[in-house]
Parts: sequence; structure tokens; C-alpha cells
Amino acid sequence: MTRWFARAARLLMSLLLVLVLAVGGFTVAVKQGWLSPFGINSESSDSQVIQAIERTQEVSLLSLGIQGIKTERRDREFLGQSIPGSGEAVFLQYEFNAKLGIDGAEVDVTKTDENAYRISVPEFIFIGYSDPTFELAVEENGVLSWTTPDIDKLEMVNEILNDDARQTYLEEQRVLLEDQSKAFYDTLITSVDPAAKTTFEFSS
Repeated sequence: MTRWFARAARLLMSLLLVLVLAVGGFTVAVKQGWLSPFGINSESSDSQVIQAIERTQEVSLLSLGIQGIKTERRDREFLGQSIPGSGEAVFLQYEFNAKLGIDGAEVDVTKTDENAYRISVPEFIFIGYSDPTFELAVEENGVLSWTTPDIDKLEMVNEILNDDARQTYLEEQRVLLEDQSKAFYDTLITSVDPAAKTTFEFSS
């Protein structure tokens, strides 16, 4: 009887060992993809199509280093009166470099006389910006600020760089942009015709 139990125990241990080896081998085979019916197929793709290529002749006349703090506050009102403690305020600090200039392809240079040229300059444009940084300087929340809709910080960033803000930069720097246009094209034309006299017309 004892011999029978020993034989049964050995058989059971052998079966367990075979089972463990089989499970281990199966796991390795699945992870390695050797068993295709049980494999995991993962694919990633990025499809891009260039719709158009356009040559540009933008002339950068000014580079502005811009920094500031944009503030937005809001609170909950009841019957036209602010509810104390419901206020929320965000102070967003920003910094970036802006490039202003013209589309060189739109500049018209006309020879009006011997050694005389008229340069017609198109509207000034906001060419682009670089090295932008936006940091949350301070955020204030009243005890009841949870009743007030959250201030959208991404919207604040968009307002800093929107069309109205860009137009403001162009208007504020118009005198400098005109001076830079004259210096740029005077240098360009006199390098070809040292005796050249130039007059400028600027788009309003």
C-alpha cells in the first residue's frame, strides 16, 4: 500500500511538473508570437499628404521681445450683485518673440527717372512668433469659487496671440516698420545703383 502511494505521489509530481513546463512554454510562445492564433498584432501608422507648397518672400523688419502678465477675474452674481467668496482670478505670465514685416513679393519698385525709384510697400504683416513661454504666476480662489465656472487658461493664451493682438503690435510699431522698410530697400537699391534716389509709398 505504501509503495502504491509513493508511486501515485511520484506520478502526481511528474504531472504537475509537466503542467508547469507546458504553461510556461505556452506563455513564452504567446509572448514571442510563435503561436499566431494567440498572438497580439499591433500596428501604428501616420499618413500625411502635403496639399500645397507655396514659396514665400516674407521680409522680417522687426523682432519684438514681448513679455507681460494677463489677468482674468470672474465671480458668481445674484440679482446683479457679486457673491462674496465666489471670485476666481488667474494671472498668466507670458513671453515670446514676435516678427513683423512685409510680403516682399508684393513690394513694387518703379524707376521714375534716371537714378530715381518709387517703392510701393504693402500692408505690414505679423510674420510669426518664436520661443513662447506661458506660466501660471498666481491663481486665487474664494471659498465659494467652486460655484463659478473655471477660467479657461488655454483661451487666455489664444487671446494673447489672436488676430486683434497681432494687429495691435503692427499699429504700435508702424513708425519703426516704415523706417526699417526705407533702410532695407535703400540699402538694396543703392547696392545696385549707388546714385539712386528713392521715394516710398506705404499702404494705409
